[in-house]
Amino acid sequence: MRWWNVILRLVLVLATGVARAGPLEAINAARDDACLRTAPAHDLVESRNLDLAALRLASGRTLHDVLGTLPERPAFAAAVLLAGATSDEAIRRLAAARFCRDLASPDLREVGYARVPAGLWVLVAAPLAVPGERDRVAAATLILDRVNAARAAGRRCGGVYYPPAAPVRGAPELNEVAYGHSLDMSRRDWLTHDGTDGSVAADRVRRAGLAVRHVGENIASGVPTAAEVVDGWLASPSHCATVMDARFTRMGVDFATAPYSRGVIYWTQVFTEPR
Repeated sequence: MRWWNVILRLVLVLATGVARAGPLEAINAARDDACLRTAPAHDLVESRNLDLAALRLASGRTLHDVLGTLPERPAFAAAVLLAGATSDEAIRRLAAARFCRDLASPDLREVGYARVPAGLWVLVAAPLAVPGERDRVAAATLILDRVNAARAAGRRCGGVYYPPAAPVRGAPELNEVAYGHSLDMSRRDWLTHDGTDGSVAADRVRRAGLAVRHVGENIASGVPTAAEVVDGWLASPSHCATVMDARFTRMGVDFATAPYSRGVIYWTQVFTEPR
């Protein structure tokens, strides 16, 4: 290989390294070299939305207010002002010293930053992954299985013990009732048992043409997975009591998403004892 080809390749390598330098690379370097002790993680990618949010932080707004301006609410977010971070090396060093606990989260995917005279504002976020349309059947099946496992074992809900109960069966017509109320809550961004029309769970079940003796309803918002929503209901004495009520023999469940709302995802679970 001729000597000028060697020099040309060396120049290209150095030029590439210079082109890639910047806050993003410095933050990822701090994360990889100092913050992530065990689990490997994806490099963070720069987000235009987070860049704008970092500018709002620099203008004096709170992190809570800034997160409310994002198109979708993250599952986790953290911000820091790296005072004195005037170079890439200073960004890497200060991020490693002051931001490692947050940078170490393996769920982080995006970063935004804004330069200010005092240094650099950095904002990192992990996406809130919620089920989609294709996940409805799988979510309902998982919830039914977990509910029946709890009923089969018996359970203490707060200070009351509920003995083992017969399994409930999934009911597509109750899934529709549950979806209707979840959609209603998502449109209002409001977690409530009361419908927009003033209805309660029993009204909505009977309005669907179902003859029932008793009706129970559990709701939740902001819980991203079917497994977590069941765990949350079972951890709450009143919701757990509904799950364990031996009178119920049918169950329906569904969710509705609203990415731009505070709740992001709304769940409804309906139990009935048919006449």
